Amino acid sequence: MSESGVPVRVEIEDILVGGECPMGLEVGRAWTVADGHVPEGMCASAWNSIMPFVTALRFGGTFPWSGEKEIRLTCPDAANPVVFHARVIDE
Repeated sequence: MSESGVPVRVEIEDILVGGECPMGLEVGRAWTVADGHVPEGMCASAWNSIMPFVTALRFGGTFPWSGEKEIRLTCPDAANPVVFHARVIDE
């Protein structure tokens, strides 16, 4: 494995509560994360919430409740939570 880990794909799956993301993110938008930087166009608040989980995936981690190399996460906006799906795309 390289020093920077494996790439992880992060995709917006849904925006709950029938709302809109105030930062303009839309369902289907996706990023490939290959380093620890905020992906271009991603809301910094959302990134701060999902980054620890994406980092775990990048370095071979799984989650004890699923054993999988993927996870669904939400941003912290309680009025319009954006649901992200993060998964390892290359091993």
